[in-house]
Amino acid sequence: MKAWTICESVHQHKDIIPPSLWELSVYQQKCFKRHDTPPFATDAKTAPGTALFQHWMRSSYQNETSSSSWDPWNDFPSENIMKSYPDISDDRDFYTLWYTTHVEQKGGDHRGHLTLHGVNYQPLVYLDGQLLQPYTVFPSAHDDHDTGGMFLRRHYDLGLSKLKQTASSLLEILVLPPPFVGRPCKEACTTNDCQGGDHNIAKSGAIMQCTAGWDWISPTPDRNTGIWDEVEIEWSLGDIKLHDVWVKPSTIVVENESEYEETSTRLPLGDDITVSAWIDLRVTATYHDSRNRPIDGEFSYWITPYSSHSSTLGSSVLVSGKIDNVTIDKHLVDYHLGTIRIPKAKLWWPRTHGAQPLYTVEVLFRSSNNAHESHANTRFGIRTVSSETGASSKSFTLKINGHPIFLAGGNWITTDQFLRFSNSYQRYFNELTLMANAGFNSIRVWGGGITETRQFYDAADEVGMLVYQEFWMTGDNNGRFGGDCDWPNDHVSYTNNVRDVVRKLRNHPSLTFFGGGNELYPTNKSPPRDVDEHVRRHIGVYDGTRPYVTSSVTEVGDSFDPLESLGPKDGPYGILREDDFFDRNPGFTSPLRTLEELAHNVSTRDIKNKLAPGRNIGKTIGLQLFFFRATRRC
Repeated sequence: MKAWTICESVHQHKDIIPPSLWELSVYQQKCFKRHDTPPFATDAKTAPGTALFQHWMRSSYQNETSSSSWDPWNDFPSENIMKSYPDISDDRDFYTLWYTTHVEQKGGDHRGHLTLHGVNYQPLVYLDGQLLQPYTVFPSAHDDHDTGGMFLRRHYDLGLSKLKQTASSLLEILVLPPPFVGRPCKEACTTNDCQGGDHNIAKSGAIMQCTAGWDWISPTPDRNTGIWDEVEIEWSLGDIKLHDVWVKPSTIVVENESEYEETSTRLPLGDDITVSAWIDLRVTATYHDSRNRPIDGEFSYWITPYSSHSSTLGSSVLVSGKIDNVTIDKHLVDYHLGTIRIPKAKLWWPRTHGAQPLYTVEVLFRSSNNAHESHANTRFGIRTVSSETGASSKSFTLKINGHPIFLAGGNWITTDQFLRFSNSYQRYFNELTLMANAGFNSIRVWGGGITETRQFYDAADEVGMLVYQEFWMTGDNNGRFGGDCDWPNDHVSYTNNVRDVVRKLRNHPSLTFFGGGNELYPTNKSPPRDVDEHVRRHIGVYDGTRPYVTSSVTEVGDSFDPLESLGPKDGPYGILREDDFFDRNPGFTSPLRTLEELAHNVSTRDIKNKLAPGRNIGKTIGLQLFFFRATRRC
């Protein structure tokens, strides 16, 4: 893709007309061409950014901002700059933009495929003036309608290459804002309008609720409308396209360790331990020939140790194989390529317990006549994740490779209010490393924010950070403290976003469990029962390896059910002594103190065996950020 040209929308009474068909005078007035290169751009998949960011870039080109030193890429806007742009609740058209670019043709018999990884809220895609319809990657998806959502990937067939006629095609994307943006919170925070403004933003469902303002953030004028995540174009030979390679560990057995039975659920600690890991390998194939002619061919796969310094096939191949006599005769099929043994594999651990070895699997389909060829790959780690509830304390216990993990963590919303760095792996890696150096081994991605991006999870995989990913509900806007328990308005669209997120993130070893949202009514009101049931079903069908907890907390006064929420109350908000955690949670133990030390009431300050797994998190327990917001209500 070449540079992006951004166009303000033209009010149309009936038909939507893309910018390429506008009169020249209108085009020159409404459009501007971006000449910048993102400071973190490493490939062609970088996101162009939100609508507000486009207006910032246009103003910087025209020197309209109040300060000539203002850098839209890296600087946080001043109060004067923020006030110079209208709120979307007052002017939707101002933030309804066209994103246009040229797509270079591949040539030969290649077919182009466009994937929009994150658009807020709903895109309309035109190629050379023709409206394209997205296609699904979910077999038997009878409810696969796209009525919007910030976290849903959209896939488009760009057709066979037209290099003989033209060297490029014009791609034009109109992004429609969320249907409900709410009125923002006022400058003076009050209990009624602080958390998500007037709460109506929650009607839109799969959206970043805090963009309407919170007690720790000013409103985001455009609610981050626009193309905020990757824009990806891939070319496959012929009519077959592979998607979403899925690696699902089934059995892990320690090699050359007679004391560990095959049925043991607790795997040994130690970076020198090798295991035999059996994985179920699956891939989805879409077929883009309307004539439905059967295509015969074969699948091949290779699994290699991952290295950021080498290509996928440049490393030593651990295991490879072929599946012959494959016939593709449907528009969409999930293929099980087999249960595959990976010998001499290493386990992935959180950073407090061991190393983070990763692997790459490449899958290729090639037709018998060599007219169709497509490949897809993914990165993964080998580990198990499970949870249990304490009999007396009712505490949620997370286990990795069978070992209970003392979770020392903090809340995460995203790295930037305006999502300018959503594709910056290096920024994510640096910030997660800072958190690791502070003693964290876990992060909760809060439900009022976003589902984090591929780059975030790639960095978490490498840093060894455990991630608790919530979906997009809060008690502040979904009925508990404000709003309505039945929101969002479109339950099917919301759960379709959930389904795609589960499918997109399931191979990341750092992702350890999902949550339904922040401070909901997990036992009777929110999330709505049909939404909660569909979320559980999608996690079971498209993942099946991770726990799901409906709500972060239950709150004081409600009956606490440890199967529905992580704790009975939130907070406290403030700095605590190291021992306060155990005073506040009687009956809890951790790797900080052995049973003998507990029996002798040894303080965490005087612990022995400081090299034991998990000991190095002891000095940060006083931060008391365990999965709850480190902010105070108004």
